[in-house]
Amino acid sequence: MIKESLHIFQKAFINSYAQLFFADSKVFAWLLLISSFISPTTGLSGLIATVAAIVFAWWMGLNRILLSYGTFSYNALMVGLVLGGHYHFSWGFLLVLLVGAVFSVLIVVWLNTVFAKYAVPSLSLSFLLTLWLITLAIRGFSNVNLNERDLFRFNEWYLLGGSRLVEWMTALDQLEIPQFLEVYLKSLSAVFFQYNIISGAIILIGLLIWSRIGFLLSALGFVIGYFFYYGLSGEFTQLYYSYIGFNFILTAIALGGFYLIPSRASFILVVIVMPIIGVFITGLNQLLGVWQLPLYSFPFALTVILTILLLHQRTYFKRLKLVPFQYYSPEKNLYQYTNSFVRFGKAKGIALRLPFFGEWQVSQGYDGAITHKKEWRYALDFVVVDETAHTFKIPGEIVTDFYCYNLPVMSPADGYVCEVADGIDDNGIGEIDIKKNWGNTLVIKHADGLYTKLSHLKRDSLTVKVNDYVKQGQIIATVGNSGRSPEPHLHFQLQATPYIGSETMQYPLAYFITRKEQAYQLHEFEVPQEGAHVHHPIQTPLLVNALNFVPGKKWYLQVSDANAQKSTLVWECMVDAYNQTYLYCAKSKACAYFVNNGTVFYFTTFYGSKKSLLYEFYIGAHKILLGYYQHMAVKDDIPLSSFHHPVLLWLQDMVAPFYQFMQVEYQSIFEELDNEYAPNHVVIRSTISALVAGKTLKQKQHLFTFANGCLSQWSILTQGNTLYTVSCNDQL
Repeated sequence: MIKESLHIFQKAFINSYAQLFFADSKVFAWLLLISSFISPTTGLSGLIATVAAIVFAWWMGLNRILLSYGTFSYNALMVGLVLGGHYHFSWGFLLVLLVGAVFSVLIVVWLNTVFAKYAVPSLSLSFLLTLWLITLAIRGFSNVNLNERDLFRFNEWYLLGGSRLVEWMTALDQLEIPQFLEVYLKSLSAVFFQYNIISGAIILIGLLIWSRIGFLLSALGFVIGYFFYYGLSGEFTQLYYSYIGFNFILTAIALGGFYLIPSRASFILVVIVMPIIGVFITGLNQLLGVWQLPLYSFPFALTVILTILLLHQRTYFKRLKLVPFQYYSPEKNLYQYTNSFVRFGKAKGIALRLPFFGEWQVSQGYDGAITHKKEWRYALDFVVVDETAHTFKIPGEIVTDFYCYNLPVMSPADGYVCEVADGIDDNGIGEIDIKKNWGNTLVIKHADGLYTKLSHLKRDSLTVKVNDYVKQGQIIATVGNSGRSPEPHLHFQLQATPYIGSETMQYPLAYFITRKEQAYQLHEFEVPQEGAHVHHPIQTPLLVNALNFVPGKKWYLQVSDANAQKSTLVWECMVDAYNQTYLYCAKSKACAYFVNNGTVFYFTTFYGSKKSLLYEFYIGAHKILLGYYQHMAVKDDIPLSSFHHPVLLWLQDMVAPFYQFMQVEYQSIFEELDNEYAPNHVVIRSTISALVAGKTLKQKQHLFTFANGCLSQWSILTQGNTLYTVSCNDQL
């Protein structure tokens, strides 16, 4: 318990610094901490306020996860930095500092509660309200006095390192560098309420390590702000001497890559809002000047909040995508979004499956030449054919000669039966019933605005009635030849209204397999094409059982590396507060989130060290179909990662919002099966390829052997050499 508490406290402390730049990088956070101590008193005050806020939030029992992210303490850090830079350190000052830290926690909880209703962040408003109140209050406290900042800073340096340190720090701060760069570095240092190039240079290094896109955005925001403010007032330096020039930088990072997916549009938005920041700085400075209150980060907070509120009011979402899940890095936000769009961009909220067993052929697809016209163009007709492409056995003169006649029809998804038509006799072969066009029909409601209709069913074969609830895969009728149907077939369509005869709508099927001769292909969230031979993926029990990770299940791995060094790892399946399942490695503290939907096992997100074996499993088993098809490839994309060379990845980061020339492709192929009907041995080979401009630079392969109901062995290979061999077991 104590160890866990200390771990949360440590994360909360370091993330308090990183949160000022919306980051979660430990390296960046430590550099920010160091930069705050360029003025030791300022840094110490910020540290004390941060610790006090964390202790108070912990003692009050606030959410531990939010606490570890620094949510309740980064505003206190800013309060401490400002007070430490302006007032003499004394017992009276220390008391005010602690009160300010506690007060900032109270305000941030209140603001977050209010702002959550509108799905906007409170940002640094808690810091501003706390600081303004303390600034007004201190004027009545005679024991808290202002200091002479520059002289006080020299004295601090002298006490720490004597005259040599003073000379060295002064020389660094007065380096002759281009004015433009000097102002940029001092604007960066102003984020920590200092104005020297030393602090700015340290922050710049951390910024580049954390995010190249973040650096570009900071530079863009600064450039626009510089020329806008310089063009109007002729003097930009007052912006960093009064600690308000950083508003341009923070706003650019927030809107360009943190709250919005980095893109051309987000960079254009940054250009648009920078002049607004300039107007806010000038106007609000005049307004707050009446009470002699500092402006600080008010323009940044106001601009970002107003912009996000505006984005929530849109009815057209093609541009400026809000980040759906925050990864605290512009690059991760972009790459994860891009990867998710490639993988699931065509996915729909309700996953529909084919409404039958076995393999059928699409006899008429969308915009079919026979009946799928105008309002009813988005429909599918299915039949069963033999190896000669005939739909019937000789002589084909009666309905029972047709292969699909009287075969079961299944519900394509869960839902309620909302419309039923029955009692219509089958037609003779070649005849049609125009008056009762749809024949015996079922309409099922799956969600508001989403209905499926299955028509030309056999009379009295319907097993459900109106208001019955049906499950996906449940048999609900059999195929007939009623209505406008010259021969037995199944008509299937999606529609937005619950009526027989409603207009059709486009909607993909979640998963299906197509066969061309003896070659199979997996399709995900697509519409079957006319003429295609289709069937729902057939499960292989061995794969289903082996990858059925349930919360609480542990997995024991015996690992041998290329040097014959052996080790043992334990992975456990867990579930988080959002009911999402993940694998957790106790040794590396890494976790890999996954989904098993009964058809496909796939990973979604990884957290932790990319040197861990769990990361190898995350990329090696990135997507596995839970049914064996000889030599069929299952393809996917993996987010850009350390699989690419760091230098190349940095170059990609710099241009990623505009053009992505790097890619990581994944492919798994079923290689071996011991028994087609009751397999007890399956081998799958996956290949991960790093591509630059479409050309493969390097590859890594994973060989998975499934046997005895589980994944029994796993090998990792590169360039033909085995890196690791892993023996797996779910028991000790």
